[in-house]
Amino acid sequence: MFKRTQIFKPNAQAARHEAAILALVSVCVSVVLVWKAPDFWAIFVSELGRAFQYVGANTHLQIVMALRYQTDLFQNLATQVVTKGEWACLETGPRPIPFEIRIKSAVMIAACDISVIIPTLNEEKYLPRCLESLVNESRKAPAEIIVVDGGSKDGSVQLAKQYADKVLLEPARPVGAARNVGAKHAEGEILAFIDADTMAGKNWLEEIAETFRSTRRAVGVTGPTHPYEGTQLDKLAYHVATGWAQRLSLRFGRPHVAGLNCAYRRKAFWDAGGFDENRVLSEDVMLSLRMRHQGQIVFNPEMIAYTSLRRIKKYGYLYLTTYYAINGAMMVLFDRTLGYPQVR
Repeated sequence: MFKRTQIFKPNAQAARHEAAILALVSVCVSVVLVWKAPDFWAIFVSELGRAFQYVGANTHLQIVMALRYQTDLFQNLATQVVTKGEWACLETGPRPIPFEIRIKSAVMIAACDISVIIPTLNEEKYLPRCLESLVNESRKAPAEIIVVDGGSKDGSVQLAKQYADKVLLEPARPVGAARNVGAKHAEGEILAFIDADTMAGKNWLEEIAETFRSTRRAVGVTGPTHPYEGTQLDKLAYHVATGWAQRLSLRFGRPHVAGLNCAYRRKAFWDAGGFDENRVLSEDVMLSLRMRHQGQIVFNPEMIAYTSLRRIKKYGYLYLTTYYAINGAMMVLFDRTLGYPQVR
């Protein structure tokens, strides 16, 4: 017992010193903040009043609490300053930018850098809607847009070049392989996926970013997908399939995430192996089942996308429901999938 005390005591002393140093640095930083924003004085007093309460800590628990509090203090101070302080800006050009806007922009870019990947094949009819929805939203939440074309014979590539940051050609490859190619060329730490016949909701990018900022354990996020045309029956069918069904699949630990509306952290995505490049159907579901071992997949009800009904118009609900049921059975029993019902 005596030896254990001898070993712990120097560590405790060092921890107390560290807590005191952190408290002193907090005071110095806060004094500068008060000088920049006088209204911050009230916040300074309330926050720093607790900063020294653990300096004289004697027990291990008190020391741990001191270090934890000092670590959180900087984040609390910065948050209060950004939300309440009217700061004078630094001159970087003829048009000054408010300091709090700089902070928010820097945090957003550092915390959630998004690349959006869109596979295409003869999509000139639908692609402009998809790209316009992303470009319009990128003015609020900057994102890299990547189109991966599978060998289109129409004007898809020319249209993509008008909007996208990168247009990659990957002919005669399954959609999963196209998505992986886009992910390899992406610069963002978040990989978002949407289909060419699908439009992003007005806050799609912002909701992706907010999910990953607010849920640190999240490695993936998805949301509801609605038809942007059709009847009330069509809307109800999609509400059930991409709303209730996806929520239940996540709740029961068997996520079935559709590739037309999802986003993943880059590292977790590659750790899970990316999309299956040899499957032409359910490659997105198979990825989500592997991603669950990397961390949490979140359902964000505000991450809304709108897709076309072209496949339903061609085949009908009865045919597609039967087809996907057979495909699901083959996945479970034989680890094989059917081909994708073509619409082009």
